[in-house]
Order: sequence, then C-alpha cells, then structure tokens
Amino acid sequence: MLKEVLSGFFVKLITGLDDTITHVPIISSLTRTRKGKIAFSFGILLAITLAIILSFSFASVLKSFEYYKYIAATIIFLLAFSIYFNLLFPKSKKKEQTKLKLIKKPVSVKRIIKLIGIGFITAFVTVIDDSLAYSSLFLLTQNSLLVIIGIYLATLLQITTIIYFSRKIAKIKYKKEVSAIGLIIIGILILFGVI
Repeated sequence: MLKEVLSGFFVKLITGLDDTITHVPIISSLTRTRKGKIAFSFGILLAITLAIILSFSFASVLKSFEYYKYIAATIIFLLAFSIYFNLLFPKSKKKEQTKLKLIKKPVSVKRIIKLIGIGFITAFVTVIDDSLAYSSLFLLTQNSLLVIIGIYLATLLQITTIIYFSRKIAKIKYKKEVSAIGLIIIGILILFGVI
C-alpha cells in the first residue's frame, strides 16, 4: 500500500522538477501576491488532474499487451532521454515565459480566473511528458488510487515550494540531469520488479 503511494510521489517529484523550475519565473513575473500564486497553482493542479485521467486511459490500453512491464520501463527510459536532451517541447516553455512576463496587474476576480487559466495552460504544456511516466505506474499497480494519492501529495509539495520558495528554486542547477538520472533509476526498478 505504502509502496504505491511512494512510487506515485517519487515519480511526480522527479518528473516535475524541471516543470517546477520552469513555473517559477512565470509565476514571479505574473504576480507577487500569495493570492495570485495560489490561483496560478490551482491551474497547475487542474492540468495535473487532466494528465492523470489521460495517463490512466493510456495505461488501460497498454495493459492489453503481454509484456507491458517492459513497455513501461521503455517509456520511462525514453522520457529520461528526452528530458536530458530537451526533445519534448523545447521551445514552448521559453515562449510561455517571454509572453507571460508582459502581464502585470493587481489581483481581481477576473485576474484570478485568468491566472488559473494561464497556470492550467502552462502546466499542461509541461506535464504532457510526465503523463507518460504516470502511465507506466498505472500499468504496474493493482491500486491506481494509491498512485494518484502519491502524485497529488508530490504536486502539493511542489505547489507549496513554488508559492513560498520560488527565489531559491530558481537557483537550482543540473535540473535536467537530476530528472534524467531519477527516471533511469525508476526504469531499472520497474525492470527488476521492485516497483
């Protein structure tokens, strides 16, 4: 039971590290208030919820294949490779950052709704690659709900970190390397049946 929660938690933490660092400059340029950051973060939460739904559906299809464990490990290894070499959406994150730096207004209800929307779009663009890793977890577990709880716990940790420690996160080096190595370790654990 704890294994499923922890696997969801660590996969989300590792795959979401680069996304968290990407969101920091965007959220800093959009709003300086805690209320605005929370609105943006709520958009992130909605995007991750959609990614979980899509991942679960994808995993349900893959489970019909006999060697789904090897498919899951291969997806994880390919994801590590693509993160390290920045192959998935290499320009989209930078475009979002430069576009969003132009928006600076006081926080109103309309602005909060806009921040939620921008948070959702920005997060969904960056979380698409992570959803492949979620699919791999759903392939290997009997209790998907526990994996989802783990993903949400890691998401809440990342959102809290974005809201309270955004300046310190921006200084983290080697984010691609950490994400890639973490995913390779997870892929190896999947191959050997540890996860």
